[in-house]
Amino acid sequence: MSRSGRLLRRWGRIGACLLLAEAFAPVFLAAPPPVATNLTVDQLDQLLKQIRGQGDARVARQITGIKLTERASAARIAEWEADLAGDRSREALMVVADVSAFLAPPAAEMPTMPTPDAQAQQQILTRCRDYVNQTVPKLPNYFALRTTTPFVFATPQGLESAQIFNGLFETKQGQRLHYRALGPAKSSDSPDPQYLWLGSYAQEVTYRGGMEVVNAAPGANGSSRASLYAMTTSGEFGSVLELIVVDLPEDQVAWDHWERGSKGMLAVFRYAVPSERSHYAVHYLNERPEFPAYHGEVAIDPESGAVWRITILASSSESDSFGESSIVVEFAPAEIGGVTYICPVHSVAIMRFFDTFEYGNTAHTPVPFQISINDVAFTNYHRFRSESHILSGASGP
Repeated sequence: MSRSGRLLRRWGRIGACLLLAEAFAPVFLAAPPPVATNLTVDQLDQLLKQIRGQGDARVARQITGIKLTERASAARIAEWEADLAGDRSREALMVVADVSAFLAPPAAEMPTMPTPDAQAQQQILTRCRDYVNQTVPKLPNYFALRTTTPFVFATPQGLESAQIFNGLFETKQGQRLHYRALGPAKSSDSPDPQYLWLGSYAQEVTYRGGMEVVNAAPGANGSSRASLYAMTTSGEFGSVLELIVVDLPEDQVAWDHWERGSKGMLAVFRYAVPSERSHYAVHYLNERPEFPAYHGEVAIDPESGAVWRITILASSSESDSFGESSIVVEFAPAEIGGVTYICPVHSVAIMRFFDTFEYGNTAHTPVPFQISINDVAFTNYHRFRSESHILSGASGP
């Protein structure tokens, strides 16, 4: 069987890169993205310096009213977080940065290097495909801790009303969904929509034999916590990279720009995949999975072919059940069993999907889409291995 055939069979087992939990029905009082103040990365940096020392809740409200026009680097975000006073402001910064994760970095951070010629571009892409074909399958069996922080863009009143009406956010023990409103964001279609933080939960991911399995983290109620949230993702470990081999037609991949990575220059290519080639699966409730057309960027180490960042943006679906389904996965070196590998360290997923509950709302002009945002961090990589011990002097049964 060909390499592509094996990957297609694995996709049948792995499932979607982005899906909605089957037990969830869309009930949030949704609204379009807020009408926010557009700021560059440097302008946000200046604003955060000006409001430093103010109360945590007040800073959070100011941050949620901002829309970045550029992507902030992980290093810059870490600096901002270290200067913030409390949890609310850090959560507000997280969601604002996540929304901008699909944008280009500031022009000042883009290196002025000549565009590689067609032959050099092809060599980079060939190294990338070789990396996916040869290196990814040789990754060891390992564990990682997956920490998910979900947000929604909604109104607290709508969220609470829908929860009472449907009872969909209750666990078997009667646990209710808890949230924290980070600050108002004005909208012309719905009163006082806000970014709402829905908590955070940890799960342990096992990558074994090329397959990804998510389990509750030791000592954490990860499985029941996860069931409270609308959106989950899978495929960051390996299968998202296999799209490069299976889906991307060579005539739909084009050079875009050079970018500075944490370990050197990255070659960034843009691509487009038609629906007839797509293996990017989106599951919505109990409906059959859709495989929409998508596009995005892939950032490649030009020497090794390793992928350091990939974005996937699907802007519509055949059934009109969602208006946007996007995910970005960032990679970095991680040590596993004394060996360094390039592994996923962070991802952001955004789903804008049809909200049947809100569509019938007569209290105001209905806004029939909900926006859900997941921030996912991957940490604590360690090798999966079995151990046995021989006890000397032990008596038999």
